[in-house]
Amino acid sequence: MATFHCFPLLPLEMRQRIWELAMEPRQIVYGKEPPSYYQCSWPASAPPPPLLHTCAESRTHLQRYYAMIFTKLLATDKDAQRYVWVNFDFDTIYLDQYELKDLSSQCPMVRKLIILGTDAEIFYYNYSWELCQMKHLQTVTILHMESPGKIDDRWWGEWDSMMEYYYFRDDPVAFYTRILYPEAPPYEIDPGNYLKVERDARRKRLAEHPDWWDPGYEGCEPREAMKATSHTDV
Repeated sequence: MATFHCFPLLPLEMRQRIWELAMEPRQIVYGKEPPSYYQCSWPASAPPPPLLHTCAESRTHLQRYYAMIFTKLLATDKDAQRYVWVNFDFDTIYLDQYELKDLSSQCPMVRKLIILGTDAEIFYYNYSWELCQMKHLQTVTILHMESPGKIDDRWWGEWDSMMEYYYFRDDPVAFYTRILYPEAPPYEIDPGNYLKVERDARRKRLAEHPDWWDPGYEGCEPREAMKATSHTDV
């Protein structure tokens, strides 16, 4: 914009559209950093949207696309807060799972989340419902951080109940959830593969320990058979 000297001569509607197209997605860090023993990646929050500080015209026009939210600054200072500008259409909120209730009450319009999943069981019982209350939520990425310092070969099993709660039902949730763990396969579980991951694991255990199972067991639990039947009987 600095070298395009004719920009101020463009029609107002065109300038406003250019301002809109110049908005870029950002990653907003929300809440307190988890304890250091989790060895979690905690990025710096994005700087304020530069277009809100470019000129009076850009700020006046684009301010309608942003909401001001407050977030705690430090884990050691419960009262310290700062505000950040968030565009819920573009921006992704990055937070620890224990901040979900606060976020849900303050930002019901949130659409994109990256969550540090430090305890799958607590997440399932205390926080999975909070995501269901965010009616505009589109995508959720959970980073499995429950086993700092060691490789967790069955990490996906910690999240299996939550995935079934979200998607193994007649009215699955509208948002897309994926859970990532780069240290061990399958590296990612999502609505398209979580049942297969569980089934393959059971078949592997069946092959390794056939004496554990009743004769005729094929590694497919009744709920999977019921789901398959429900699709074929429609």
